[in-house]
Amino acid sequence: MLRNLAILALVVGLSACSTENEDKEMLVQYINTMTKLADKNEQIVESIKHLRKPMDQISEQDLAEVRALINSYVSDVQTMFPRDLSYRELRVTHNLYVDKVSQAIDLAGDKGREMRREKSNVAIGVKHIARFTGRHYNGMLVLWERHKLPDFPLHWPE
Repeated sequence: MLRNLAILALVVGLSACSTENEDKEMLVQYINTMTKLADKNEQIVESIKHLRKPMDQISEQDLAEVRALINSYVSDVQTMFPRDLSYRELRVTHNLYVDKVSQAIDLAGDKGREMRREKSNVAIGVKHIARFTGRHYNGMLVLWERHKLPDFPLHWPE
């Protein structure tokens, strides 16, 4: 009986290690995939700066381009990873991030109002992406440090 308990404890211990290693590998893969959004993150930051300019320096074409950027960003985030990841903390964090970033499409949507209000809506949409991506990166940093991995590669552009 004691031998069976020892074997069971060994099996459980080994499976926990393999799960931890699998979780670490999944996190590294996730972070490496997220680094592919660096160019779009730069575009988001540039869009925020551009939308701060006076109204006479912003056209309807500018707003359409930023809306297209938002749609593209959200699409990339939604298709980047499945929503049913096996690593629980990563799955929960990722799904919350996808849900929050997806709201930017509605926030920036064309409501048919005057240009000043539309500019504000689009600015709110890109700022929403920036805010929740920053929060997501902080959550990823926590998981990264939990696994004692060196040199966190995700950084929001200034």
